[in-house]
Amino acid sequence: METKMLDAHIPLPLAERLDALALDLALARDAIVTAAITAWLDSEERRRIATLRTLAAANTIVVVEHDRVIDWADSL
Repeated sequence: METKMLDAHIPLPLAERLDALALDLALARDAIVTAAITAWLDSEERRRIATLRTLAAANTIVVVEHDRVIDWADSL
């Protein structure tokens, strides 16, 4: 798979946590960062799709005029 080099400035405590985890798991930092970015993107994409579906559903809701509801309730 082709790759692209990205530069990111991250807070030192976060970098230290990344280094410690990479050492503990015997994984390359690149693998951990790739997994983290993938998980974040997947989560954001699911959230975006859910939001769009909710908006679409809201646009299809049938609104009944108040007077019609009152008339229906009075007919009971």
